[in-house]
Amino acid sequence: MMFSFARSTIKRSFFSVIGLLSAMVASADSRFPKPQFDTGHTVPQAAHPAFVQLVPPWADAVILAGALAMAVWLVRSVRSRRWLLAFSMLCLAWFGFIRHGCICPIGAVQNVSVAAWTGGGLPWFVVALFALPLLAALLFGRVFCGAVCPLGALQDLFIIKPQRVPKALDEVLRLLPLMVLSVGLVYAINGAGHLICRTDPFVGFFRLGAPLPMLLSGLAVLLLGFVIARPYCRYFCPYGLLLEMCARLAWKPVRITAQECINCRLCAGTCPVGAITTPRTPLGSTARIGQFRRFSVMLALAPILIVGFASVGWLSGAFIAHAHPEVALTDLLAKTTSADEDLHPEIEAFKRSGLSREKAEAQAARTVDRFRRGCAGAGAFMGLVIALRLLALTRLQRRSLHEADRGRCVACGRCFAACPKN
Repeated sequence: MMFSFARSTIKRSFFSVIGLLSAMVASADSRFPKPQFDTGHTVPQAAHPAFVQLVPPWADAVILAGALAMAVWLVRSVRSRRWLLAFSMLCLAWFGFIRHGCICPIGAVQNVSVAAWTGGGLPWFVVALFALPLLAALLFGRVFCGAVCPLGALQDLFIIKPQRVPKALDEVLRLLPLMVLSVGLVYAINGAGHLICRTDPFVGFFRLGAPLPMLLSGLAVLLLGFVIARPYCRYFCPYGLLLEMCARLAWKPVRITAQECINCRLCAGTCPVGAITTPRTPLGSTARIGQFRRFSVMLALAPILIVGFASVGWLSGAFIAHAHPEVALTDLLAKTTSADEDLHPEIEAFKRSGLSREKAEAQAARTVDRFRRGCAGAGAFMGLVIALRLLALTRLQRRSLHEADRGRCVACGRCFAACPKN
């Protein structure tokens, strides 16, 4: 009994002490209330960047080098259309939809030309993106077009029933990339913007959003690809022109068959871009004399072509110069009345700059003169290339086997599957 009484006494004492302490704490809270830190501020949530944003730009140059090496191995050793197609889909996913097609070797043409013209510097990976496919073409042909380029891979998926373009029309249309390259470089060097990038029809698909006209132009190119294989690659791509020039000097170009050709002609019917050259018998004496006469005519025509295209370029330079902001501003100033000047933000910005109208017109005149000289040089270059192509048509060629044309073959691998000797 005494032990039980002592235990109950201790318990009552303990609870009494707890109650006394609680009362003291409540009294302290009433005398010193807790500060209120609630100011309505919302703590921001941590945002983690996407994986693709963590990949440095120089990594694309390293990946491109590895992709070109893989493409060379597939073209020269594996020789499989299926593996080339599968690998091109991987490159389409990375360089196209993940990296949004930028910066690409096609657009790098402008960056390199501006840096070379102005003497400015460029990041090494931009130069590498421009030079690596050209080096691969110089060694092994246009393997970049067949398996690495996202623009080519996207078009390759839409080749359903390709039709043969007439040879004369094909030769004329193949001059368009030369014009795009020449005008695009004139635009870039003179500060009028990157025309080649702005005319890329597939950037809207790669970035999953673009103005409606750009999406419609890309869709039109893809639909045209149903019947004309790779229309952008063959008849518009300016970088493809540079690849073609390098591929014609290729050290080990693309071969239709790894063994001896038996002239079965299956490859000629399979190639969608018409890059298979058929055998030619040697010409007779009369035909050789006629061929030499045509060569003499083309050789005499070359200076006329160069001077004529240079003159056309000089005359068209003033029109093309209107794409430059300085020239466009002077045109706007000349057409706008003082009452309507407030409607144009360009004029408002010009007024705030403090530049006089006479000085702006003088700058625009110098810009027009630069465009004239640039377009004249581009025209002379176009005339020279056209003259060389006309001279190439008069060559005395003798072939006994079916071969892939070094410049026009895009290494798609369709002839590999058709050739029975593979």
